[in-house]
Amino acid sequence: MIRFLLAFIFLIPVYLSAQLYEEESSNGYFIKMNNTLNLRLDLDNDVRSFEYETEDYTYAIEPNTNLRMAININYRFISLKVGFSPKFLAGEDSDLKGTTKIFRLSLNIFMKDWLQNFDYNQVKGYYVQGSQDPVLGILPSVSEYLILPDLKTLSITGTTSYRFNENYSFKAVINQNEIQTNSAGSFIPSLYYGYFEMTNQTTPEDIHSYFIVANAGYFHTFVLHKNWYSNLGLSPGLGIEFNKLVTRVEGQDDLITRQNSIVFNINSQIGIGYNSGRFYGGTALIGSAITRDKESIISFNSVRGYIKLYVGYRFAAPKSFEKGMDWIESKNPFKKK
Repeated sequence: MIRFLLAFIFLIPVYLSAQLYEEESSNGYFIKMNNTLNLRLDLDNDVRSFEYETEDYTYAIEPNTNLRMAININYRFISLKVGFSPKFLAGEDSDLKGTTKIFRLSLNIFMKDWLQNFDYNQVKGYYVQGSQDPVLGILPSVSEYLILPDLKTLSITGTTSYRFNENYSFKAVINQNEIQTNSAGSFIPSLYYGYFEMTNQTTPEDIHSYFIVANAGYFHTFVLHKNWYSNLGLSPGLGIEFNKLVTRVEGQDDLITRQNSIVFNINSQIGIGYNSGRFYGGTALIGSAITRDKESIISFNSVRGYIKLYVGYRFAAPKSFEKGMDWIESKNPFKKK
């Protein structure tokens, strides 16, 4: 599957040599690349690790890789991303820390001033480094590792966002299906919701959590030069988690602990990129932090930051793509008359 997608990226431009079609937006702030099929390759270190700390003990649960690749296929109002962990990015010390497998599927749908995202992310295979825990027992020293090959984290999330300024292009930042030609920013409220679980049949505890968070942020794209841009964003939010801790006790029914927790989060990003008619690329630094009630049964450290590198290529879309998307867009209730 991965080999096929890579071949798809590099071979299709050879067969499609038509000229790119560009359409200036009605406000003159960005260019719509409506008739170009956009393929992008991402590399990031957005692989979650977990730190557990109390007054009596501390340990870390980490994957044996901190790099992930993704292939993006973007066309007009839709964007699809497939993320994975190729073998050449895996750690060389798998005999000490085990192996980690990653799979991510992400979908973005743009509807005039709305952006809808759905994300499925699964990571399997972790190791533990720490001291002593009353549930897991005596853990190895700092220089040794306890391998948890069956430990799995799964998150299924969605984000619904709305931009107030139509001069600011969602697509120019998220999937490069548009090119911002004049600096612009927008207040963007969003609703973030989903499900998270951490499960492992070989240890006695599983975590399940549903959450919903309302964010209110501001994002701005600065056009530095004809082909260069930078973007900044900051988005604080407040929400609630519905947590469940399942503890398996041998010979007895599972012990279930439920607890709701108020959460406060803040997300930030800063990036710089290059954009031309065919080629584009850039980098972004993205950070997030979540604080919970002190009584929360989920006490993992949730401060994260990661770097993303991306490079992409645009080429003329096949006529079948154009006709199909023309028909779908004609049925779009958000489309301007």
